[in-house]
Amino acid sequence: MLSLNQPVPKRELTTVPLFSGFAPEMLDVLEKSSRVRAFPKGQIICSEGDPGDSLIVLEKGRVKVSRFSTDGREMVLSVVDAPAAFGELALIDGAPRSAAIIAMSPVYLRLIDRTAFIDLVERQSALATALLRSLAGMIRATNERMSDLVTLDVPGRLAKWLLSHSVPQPDCDRGAAPFAISQSDLADELGASRVSVNRALKRFEHLGAIKIERDRILLLNPEQLQDLVR
Repeated sequence: MLSLNQPVPKRELTTVPLFSGFAPEMLDVLEKSSRVRAFPKGQIICSEGDPGDSLIVLEKGRVKVSRFSTDGREMVLSVVDAPAAFGELALIDGAPRSAAIIAMSPVYLRLIDRTAFIDLVERQSALATALLRSLAGMIRATNERMSDLVTLDVPGRLAKWLLSHSVPQPDCDRGAAPFAISQSDLADELGASRVSVNRALKRFEHLGAIKIERDRILLLNPEQLQDLVR
């Protein structure tokens, strides 16, 4: 088992969608210009306004990208699971980070130096294309999240989350959404309060749409949940 006090075994950057299909020599350049860091759950990895001097590659764990109002209220912009790369905006223009990044579990990050990355982008059109594709995906995801916040109530957003996270289960004929996070973390991800998420979960269970187990939520009636998303 990995410890936060031990170095992370080298992993191929090809596991990260941004670098999928890239030549080994290109990835070697990036790995040599990178450093690995470990953070415990709850640790602020970087804050809004910090220098954007590296691309952040999440090799293990889960983080949330958040912004905070002047009175301390948090808005979760996205939740990112490994493997993934993020921080592209600050990397491209050199501006300060536009959001805070917070560990939702123990995480391992690979920080790729901005100068080395930009130099490779200028020499390799494939990396520039991949970066543009990554940015487009980020914008689409942000637009969808903003649309959900406006058009769906909390039960609707929760239903959409359950449907999108549902996977087939070997021990039953129904899908289930893994539920390894707290209701507070889920509420942050949905842009809601823990109380409203708990109320919606109980309502779904009472209606027979789901069954809440220790580490997963069985979807007994996905069609019923789908009606809340339409």
